[in-house]
Amino acid sequence: YVVFGYGSLIFEPPPHVVSQVSGYMKGYVRRFAQKLHDHRGTPENPGRVTTLIHKEDWDAFSGADAFPEEDIVWGVAYTIDPLYQSEVRDYLDYREKDGYTLKELDVYGLKGGKECIQGSCLFRIFKCYVGQPDNPSFSEP
Repeated sequence: YVVFGYGSLIFEPPPHVVSQVSGYMKGYVRRFAQKLHDHRGTPENPGRVTTLIHKEDWDAFSGADAFPEEDIVWGVAYTIDPLYQSEVRDYLDYREKDGYTLKELDVYGLKGGKECIQGSCLFRIFKCYVGQPDNPSFSEP
């Protein structure tokens, strides 16, 4: 079980990590596009937090602000001890509960100065919590 952290998971990693490696994602941007009341703000005044926005979602609501094609989102891929996979998944599902969706995404890395994926330096299928426009906590950046 591998989870990719691009915000608070970098500064407060999940428990039972057996290894970690830096990497990046393409086709997403990181923006303050979530309004949360569970751990930032209150129900009356939700706090803004970052989430990842996919290119298709960005194009649908940003109008004149073109998707920054050259942007990548850096983060950390954490490999969780298999003995604690279920426990960590429950912990993260609770921690990221207010408006985040768990997705399977590709993460890239650099090896010898060249981009690589799956088998050459990083995991290809792993979990990442992202915000989507169809959830009630999503707010256009």
